[in-house]
Amino acid sequence: MTRVKPARLIAALALLILGVVEFELAVNTTGGQIVDQQLMVGAATSEGLSVFSTEFIGLVTPILIVGGVLVALMITLRNNPIALALRVVVVTLGPITTAWVLKQSLDRPDLNGLVMHNSFPSGTLTAIAALVCAIVLVTPSRWRAVVAVNGALITIGTAISVVVLQWHRPSDVIGALLLVGCYTLAVSAFPLNTSVARHAVLADSGNERLSKV
Repeated sequence: MTRVKPARLIAALALLILGVVEFELAVNTTGGQIVDQQLMVGAATSEGLSVFSTEFIGLVTPILIVGGVLVALMITLRNNPIALALRVVVVTLGPITTAWVLKQSLDRPDLNGLVMHNSFPSGTLTAIAALVCAIVLVTPSRWRAVVAVNGALITIGTAISVVVLQWHRPSDVIGALLLVGCYTLAVSAFPLNTSVARHAVLADSGNERLSKV
């Protein structure tokens, strides 16, 4: 029987609260806006990071395409593909949609004459991080650690790139990661138990054969 994991639901709630607190401190306070802006400008002054970021960000679209194909392929090869596909939809489209809604609805107050357009959270990083989490969810357990490490490197590279290229402030990056983490933990709190279901089917078929004897 599949059991809900309350610890993951609590962790998801904690990330949600952290996201709200981070937005209030980094966006709705003068000091937060100043620090956030200075960190972004400071990161952009590194020539080495700028070259790396320009080259790395060009890989985002291919990564999304390859990752999407990989997710679809692994879903078809796993047991209970419909339930697994629903989990993937929530983990990917949930954060991406939420990030878009937040960027359209949240306001960045005019504090200390800084740039006023809202960029919280990063949509680019949200898409990459959500896809990485989806791939980890559908990957068989024996390969999951390897996939998670490589996915983390891709996510970190994207996070650095969007800040260095001044697409987003550090608070936007943190917000995106917290958002994706919140969705992923909430979904993973309801794990698929395909092995139990498969054994139940085998047991039922065995009982039917015995009853016919």
